Amino acid sequence: MFSAIFKDQAGFIVTAAIAVLLVAALCFWFAHRLGKRPWSHAALGASIAAEVVLTLFLPSGAAVTEASHVCVINRNYAEPFATQQGLLNLLLFAPIGFFGLMALRSLLPVVAGTILLSLSTELLQTLVPGVSRGCDSSDLEMNALGGLAGTAIAWAALLLTKHPISPPRRHARPTAIASAIVLVAAGIAAATWITPIAVDATSLQFTGDKEKAAAQRAIRQAFGDRYKISNVQLQTGVDDNPDTLLIALNEGSAELSWPDASQLNVSLENSSQTTSASFPVPGTGQQKITGKDALPIARRYARQHYPHELRGSEPRVYPVGDRAELGWIVSWRRRNSAGVLMPVRLDVQINTAGRVSQLLVRSIQDPSSLPKPTIGKKAAQNTALTALHQPKGHKVCVAESELLAVQREGKWRAQWLTSFETDDKSVVIDPVYVDANTGKVDSRASRKQKIENPEEGDGQVDTTQN
Repeated sequence: MFSAIFKDQAGFIVTAAIAVLLVAALCFWFAHRLGKRPWSHAALGASIAAEVVLTLFLPSGAAVTEASHVCVINRNYAEPFATQQGLLNLLLFAPIGFFGLMALRSLLPVVAGTILLSLSTELLQTLVPGVSRGCDSSDLEMNALGGLAGTAIAWAALLLTKHPISPPRRHARPTAIASAIVLVAAGIAAATWITPIAVDATSLQFTGDKEKAAAQRAIRQAFGDRYKISNVQLQTGVDDNPDTLLIALNEGSAELSWPDASQLNVSLENSSQTTSASFPVPGTGQQKITGKDALPIARRYARQHYPHELRGSEPRVYPVGDRAELGWIVSWRRRNSAGVLMPVRLDVQINTAGRVSQLLVRSIQDPSSLPKPTIGKKAAQNTALTALHQPKGHKVCVAESELLAVQREGKWRAQWLTSFETDDKSVVIDPVYVDANTGKVDSRASRKQKIENPEEGDGQVDTTQN
């Protein structure tokens, strides 16, 4: 994780280290002049400076010109303890609490200071343009706990070594006044500029042997022993979407739906320059291929790794890029006798050197209890248009409709998914699902569930689920 955070950040690391050392030197000098434990003050100053540069000045790589002004409220208070980010936030503030008490020898200012510093950091991350990190209640939770843990360790150490600590009442009044001022300012800022959003999870979680074994099986089926897994993390799903295992490979990355492990999405290469990261298909040498060569290469790969997904499926080939500079996607889908598009899917992207650069495979058995559709396309489109929240001042028309097999609350249904377009391409309209048997609108339609069209690809295999 550290290598990913600080990758290509040599300039920042040097600048930050110099800034932290300067702050530590200044704190040492002032404390030495006052005769107030200079080494402890220097360590405290360095800890606070490190927290500031890491949370507010570490480049995120995002081209952001203004802050989002959104604060995420995580309803799962236990989740941060199972995430790398949560534990790192705890460790970041532990030295502040520890050296704070060692330097000041007063409990109340240190406890209040660590909590208020964390609160201020979260607000600044979402209010300051260009910081691009946002506000997260889980970060505040773990930062505060880290500061309290560090303070508790220092208090125990001072107690064991019989060093005096000021009684709480000595600094109670100034601490209360300073805390009230900061809290009032934070409350005004939050009420004026910040929008809270409650969610059930915000961070990537650690995984166990079961998840890692599933990831290993999926990657081995797709590529044999060609790639090594360096890390596996769990991303909690939202709405109707499943959880996802995020798999870091020595070359490229992958995502695996969890716990069903039915969908694997792999990105090995996303560039017009072919590299060794892409997967060589046995029997195909390094060569410059054309569109007509992509299908037999992809078929050779699919027969070796995913023969089940080819049964009853017809392939379609789509160029990726304006001039197919990223290669071609060969997509296998199949329909049942009623014309319903089945959930099973295989997309293999072949680059211009004849190697696999992207992969999407959804291994799901055709639903056997799927009701036969009774609602036609035109009727479904009329229902979708009637239910649509049309933007004012724009002409809306149907762009496309597709009859899909979708799973709702554990049951398979046939539904018409209709997408729309307007006279203004910048206006995005959510697609609408209409049940092909009841004729009723399924309100769970969203932008994440849209009609899949590899022809519009940009080098990333679409992972939309029907």
